[in-house]
Amino acid sequence: MKRYLKNDRYRLTEHEAGNLWYAVRRELNGTEGGGSRRRGLRVWPPALATVAVLAVAVVSVVWWQDGRAPAPGTQRQGTVRYTELGVPPTATQQTPPIASDAGRRAAPPAGKDAPKVAAAPRVEKKADERQAVTEGAAASARDLGSGSSVVASLEPVEVTSEEYMVDVKSAVTGGGVPQPVPDDMSTGVVSQTFDKYAIDSVNDAIAKQSARGAADKASMTVQEVNSALAAATSASLEAPPGSSTPARDVTLGGLRLASPSAPGSITGGTTPPNGEKYESMYFEHAGVNPFIATEDDALSTFAMDVDNASFSLARSYLDRGELPPAAAIRVEEFVNAIDAGWDNVQKETFRIGLDGGPSRFGEGYHLLRVGVVGRSVDNARRKAANLVFVIDTSGSMGRENRLESVKRALRTMVDELGEGDRVGIVTYGSQAEVRLPLTDVSRRGEILGIIQGLHTDGSTNVADGLRLGYGVARRGFDAGLINRLVLCSDGVANTGSATDAGGILELARRGSDDGITLSAVGFGMGNYNDVLMEKLADQGDGNYFYVDGPREAERVFRENLTGMLQTIARQAKVQVEFDPKRVSRWRLLGYENRDVADRDFRNDAVDAGEVGAGHQVTALYELKLVDGGRDSESNEGRVGVVRLRWEAPEHDTAHAGKVTEIERPIDAAMFAARDGGGSAHRRAQVLAAEFAEILRGSYWAKESRVSSLVPLADRLAAELPREQAVQDLARMIRRAADLAEGRGRIEIMDEK
Repeated sequence: MKRYLKNDRYRLTEHEAGNLWYAVRRELNGTEGGGSRRRGLRVWPPALATVAVLAVAVVSVVWWQDGRAPAPGTQRQGTVRYTELGVPPTATQQTPPIASDAGRRAAPPAGKDAPKVAAAPRVEKKADERQAVTEGAAASARDLGSGSSVVASLEPVEVTSEEYMVDVKSAVTGGGVPQPVPDDMSTGVVSQTFDKYAIDSVNDAIAKQSARGAADKASMTVQEVNSALAAATSASLEAPPGSSTPARDVTLGGLRLASPSAPGSITGGTTPPNGEKYESMYFEHAGVNPFIATEDDALSTFAMDVDNASFSLARSYLDRGELPPAAAIRVEEFVNAIDAGWDNVQKETFRIGLDGGPSRFGEGYHLLRVGVVGRSVDNARRKAANLVFVIDTSGSMGRENRLESVKRALRTMVDELGEGDRVGIVTYGSQAEVRLPLTDVSRRGEILGIIQGLHTDGSTNVADGLRLGYGVARRGFDAGLINRLVLCSDGVANTGSATDAGGILELARRGSDDGITLSAVGFGMGNYNDVLMEKLADQGDGNYFYVDGPREAERVFRENLTGMLQTIARQAKVQVEFDPKRVSRWRLLGYENRDVADRDFRNDAVDAGEVGAGHQVTALYELKLVDGGRDSESNEGRVGVVRLRWEAPEHDTAHAGKVTEIERPIDAAMFAARDGGGSAHRRAQVLAAEFAEILRGSYWAKESRVSSLVPLADRLAAELPREQAVQDLARMIRRAADLAEGRGRIEIMDEK
């Protein structure tokens, strides 16, 4: 039989099906192709005798099993289970305990001297009539003289590297109705018959095994459970080796089901997996940038990013007494959470700021700070906006009063909206619903009433929520206004037409192409998808925030409202070019997942970053200067040059689509030694970068300890008492130091 099994689904071609049937007939009739009748007659009596012995053995086992319950929990791993379809359950068919040794099967003896025979079939109900399961490998022939159905003999199939059994469906006939073996193999049994009873793929088998116990409790059919678990099992099997991303879990019939690779409380335990305090937190580590030899590559190119969700997430972990996962840390978002201290810009779209000096965290190295300052726009001068709030009202938003936090945040935002602004509301749980078409903000009471009346229910149909939201935005689209979706969610998608990231992100990409941007605002600890929320904001040409409390909601929805809504540049990229004669090696801190190929800096078809009004973006570089950076006549004091390229957004109707590029040289004089490492804001951003490097286990911070940062953080907090982010940074560093000392060293990643 093994020679007929192909690939992972073990299906037979029509030719192979025919060959298999010929093999069965040869065993039964003792003929080979067109062999002689005399030979068949010689073989026929022994065959009948063999069948009779097998029949007696089977009857003996059934008699021995009568009235005896099957031993619970006798499932083996790494074996193949055969399923006989179409056999009606009987009271006498039960499963004996299985004794297994290296894939061998043996039935318990019916008596002291009884011979060992193949185990009798076990009948499992499917709902009220489960499909029959046969644990024996030997086949039996029933009523050969009358031409009734024959169950083919199948050899065990070896399955490696799998913890679960594989169901092999084995039946000659369908529905349990006896059918004669056809004399003409061109009729009767064809490839469709084998397709109907083909061996399940490993994916399907794993899904069935993990869901079978849940199906018993919920009285669901195996097919229903398989359908519900398809996405979860696929995610488990497709995850890269070593991935720490938890498997998706789904809810069906009020029962929570999970992929077999998820060992936490969602599968019936009491604690989250992997020693984490909060389960189902989805993060993705982007790696750590290496040092680059300038003579090998003098260019550094990346998309601008003004998100700071990573900083807020880490703050939430630390405030709850936990060190954040390394994968949750993005250095650039820690840096950009701190005010850079650059002067505001009122006229030009952007200004490039530069400063540098010796690094206090790397002896013999210097730090270059590249700042991009966007034009500020007063709230009163902001363009009017069409805003569609897409609100997650699924059951998971009931945890920690997440939906109540969303309501408070949106009430704050609505209070800040002004003349000409319009608001639409779409909610989604198991299904999406338009609660309010685009409505002028002058009807504030109606808008707030709908927000206040929201409640949680159902699973999480993100795809349909976004689809409806973009539909509302397209119907009210105005190229001269800001057209934006504001998604408020924990980001976990577990039902609907698309639960995979690809299908959901495609909605954001198409919306962005149509001039509708997306801001993603995350809520919650536990059952939270940081990866999806960040990528939605990237693909939707918007920004990503994480709200961990009322103060952060105030900052995002009131203080930063204009910056969140009004984009001043899209497809914004930075390219820094170093002079190999002045810089021997360099490293960019962060921006690993914002990397752009150097050749694509001037390729405007390549997606990049978006910058809102008044936003400031900072990038930090560690440099090893040649001869300490002393000037020479060959390059006129230049260490390198910074270039910035961007495109005007759709709502800037006078310049929409116009591409601009500016540059500024990096002067070697800025690296002269200075006391204290520069301004307080520069030192605060550098401290934030070093803290993030330690938290994410960077190879380049392997000699650093969080405790060594505490005195620096306290001094900066005293210098900048009105900078709330600096106060938060100092508190986070102190708490992380206490936790790190109690838990030991933070794990260090290998150099990449």
